[in-house]
Amino acid sequence: MHKSFTKPACRVLAFACLLAAPGLASAQTTPLSSALSQFGSQRNKLGLSESDLSNPAVTSSYTEPASGITHVYLRQRYQGIEVYGAEADVHLNQANKLVSMHSNFVAGVAAQARAATVPALSAVQAVAAAATALNLGSPSGLAIEQNGQPATGLVFNEGGVSLEKIPVKLMYQARPSGELVLVWDVTIAPKQGNHYWNVRVDAATGQLVDKTDYTVSEPVSFADLARRSLATAAWPAPVASAKAATPNSYGVWPITVESPSHGARAVVTNPADATYSPFGWHDTNGVAGAEYTITRGNNVYAYEDRSKRDTPGYSPNGGTDLIFDFPFDQTLAAPTNQDAAITNLFYWNNLMHDVMAYKGFDEASGNFQSRNYTGAGTPQDYVQAEAQDGSDVNNANFSTPVDGSRPRMQMFLWPGIVRATLTVSSPASVAGTYAGINASFGRKLSATTPLTGNLVLVNDGATSTLGCTAPFINVAAVSGSIAVVDRGTCDFSLKVRNAQTAGAKAVIVINNIAGDPYAMGGTDTIGVKIPSLMISLADGNKLKTGLSTGASVAVSLLGSIPPPDRDGDYDNGVIAHEYGHGISTRLTGGPANSSCLPNNTGYETMGEGWSDFFGLWMTTKPGDKGETARGVGTYLSFESPTDLGIRSKPYSTDFAVNNYTYAQLGTTGDKFSETHAVGEVWCAMLWDLNWALVRKYGYNTDLKGVTGGNNIALKLVLDGCKLQPCTPGFVDGRNAILKADSLYNNAANASLIWQVFARRGLGYSAVQGSSKSVNDNTASFDLPAGVLATQKQLSEDVLAVYPNPANSQLTVRTLISSRTPVQVSLLTVLGTVLQKTEVPAAIMQQEGMQLNTTSLAAGLYLVKISTSDGIVTKKILVQH
Repeated sequence: MHKSFTKPACRVLAFACLLAAPGLASAQTTPLSSALSQFGSQRNKLGLSESDLSNPAVTSSYTEPASGITHVYLRQRYQGIEVYGAEADVHLNQANKLVSMHSNFVAGVAAQARAATVPALSAVQAVAAAATALNLGSPSGLAIEQNGQPATGLVFNEGGVSLEKIPVKLMYQARPSGELVLVWDVTIAPKQGNHYWNVRVDAATGQLVDKTDYTVSEPVSFADLARRSLATAAWPAPVASAKAATPNSYGVWPITVESPSHGARAVVTNPADATYSPFGWHDTNGVAGAEYTITRGNNVYAYEDRSKRDTPGYSPNGGTDLIFDFPFDQTLAAPTNQDAAITNLFYWNNLMHDVMAYKGFDEASGNFQSRNYTGAGTPQDYVQAEAQDGSDVNNANFSTPVDGSRPRMQMFLWPGIVRATLTVSSPASVAGTYAGINASFGRKLSATTPLTGNLVLVNDGATSTLGCTAPFINVAAVSGSIAVVDRGTCDFSLKVRNAQTAGAKAVIVINNIAGDPYAMGGTDTIGVKIPSLMISLADGNKLKTGLSTGASVAVSLLGSIPPPDRDGDYDNGVIAHEYGHGISTRLTGGPANSSCLPNNTGYETMGEGWSDFFGLWMTTKPGDKGETARGVGTYLSFESPTDLGIRSKPYSTDFAVNNYTYAQLGTTGDKFSETHAVGEVWCAMLWDLNWALVRKYGYNTDLKGVTGGNNIALKLVLDGCKLQPCTPGFVDGRNAILKADSLYNNAANASLIWQVFARRGLGYSAVQGSSKSVNDNTASFDLPAGVLATQKQLSEDVLAVYPNPANSQLTVRTLISSRTPVQVSLLTVLGTVLQKTEVPAAIMQQEGMQLNTTSLAAGLYLVKISTSDGIVTKKILVQH
């Protein structure tokens, strides 16, 4: 039996002894001590024992000055060692009363933690094991910079494998069986990599147990490339320097302007906020006067990193007057415009810092600053913003370590598409010119010298014309020719590699769905040397018709000169999106825990949704409407502002434009399990909430203000992040926003919030299941008792109810379409709900559904349906 070291007088809860310890007795009425005591009093409700709650680690704790609300974040400890992932959050109101709490502490922790408390591996060996697991090689010159006990943590230098110092701590972690194993927790930011790893290695064997990437990225997908394939958005006109003479000036695309294709560039003067950047954007010492004349200051250090060093490169210099106004000509290569790009990146990072501080992302809650002027939080964590980063393309990312460690934003270039022209000279039946798109791998087609040859449709002997199996049956015919394959089954690069092995001089891939061709990508492209392109399904079918006659189909292939790359440093929506990952990560679970928002495929991950929302919110202009379709990354996709960008649907409150609901999760293969797709559903809900509040309170052009529906919405979202549990799901997120409205607005918007979420399937009866699965949730479109729907009343003519009078059964059918499942209710004339169900809209419009009226007493009743367009109620008579 486990021996208890708790004094008899403290057996009610071990917290009592903690609070009675020397130095704490006088602090028993502080918010922190109250939080610990009240959390402990909930142990029976939580199903935890006294031992389970003994002496938790306080990872973060802060009280908001304006509201008086206290947030305390805890981690379970056993025998003085923290349990990774066993987190709790406790929230108190101004009177230090418990108002919200969540916990996933391990029940029966003593029985689960059977491993020794003394590690077999030293901390030095743990760093080496972690580096090996990450394929980083062996550390060199590893030395302790901050010493400490294993359970409280120590910090090593970079050791030749990391860009940042390497913190190490001894912890427990649960295996799938529930058993707690002793591990070393090691954090490494690899050199020249787009990752920031937090890993756990077995303290006995050094084997990798688990890893979390603090970096969240925005990779473009094949579908995104398809949409940008034939885009023809006009280039912004060159913008010369305005030769601004006013100090503290920046030539940028200012707040609410999403990109160069969305609005005009302007010179902004003295933009630093007097409250949250009181000494300007170039200060670091808290005294009047800039420490830097380059794009560096307290909140961000912006520089170019084209050589992918992940260390500071060039930064523009504004001189002693801090004038950062540089020419911009996007018809020129990106490096030519680097001064304008880095300036815009610097401006928008500072802008995000200042605006979000007014909504609650401040020093205490873990914002990003070199010096914390109030003394709250942990300093030395300004954003490292890397412009024109050379380590990737078609992407952007943000790495968020714990408070006090520097985050990194990487903005990349987005190359233009190489269009190809396929000209058929014979036979006459298919002669003509066809459009194609060069693959993103392999050799590019020449823009001046055509590649000529005869087409040969491959036969791989297994998947026929797909080219997925080698060697081809008709390898002799393919050799020296231009191979034709169909899209499908295997990776594009494998098809091209197989054709190359067969001796083909080029490959044409025929799309298998209608629409424009796009730039193919691949997972294993090393060694692919021949050019390849995709053509449309319609054009491919024409060429197949020509080949089917047995005649030789002679073609020539010609490439093109692509337009200059688009630069992510000008897409302010994407910059705000990436910065937003840092906001949601620092606020959820407290600033000292960066592992509460895992970005795993298959989880109910909302991180991409919050970030999309931040990007949309920061780029909303006065006069905009919620119904208007808003894409993400349209500038980077070479599209017009009204196009789609890098999301599967534009955001809009109009269900005809975006009809995503909670029911979408886990459907259509992996479509709604990938983290960006899941995030689209969450953002659709938040975007609806924003506009519902704007309709109620109006739009405030002062984005730092407290009034206006837009400001209320953003603050609710940030406060919700603080109040939600570690590893939240959609229902957790909804409940946290409702709780935030209750605490900060006296629940003034509760009904509105319920209506917004219920409209997209996150209603009162919605079931989340595990937040680590998108396949166990249940959508619901209902409202809690007492919350009245405010939908438009529809005409009775759209509802068919028969027979009326009814005897034992009643058929209910809608005569209009609905973009959401239809709620059908049977009520008494006094409004008591007798039956309630949800029916797919298509079924309701076709055959309808049946209500059993056998058990009803004879008399009058009401049938009520709720659709995406409104509600309708009709009286019925039951006779037996």
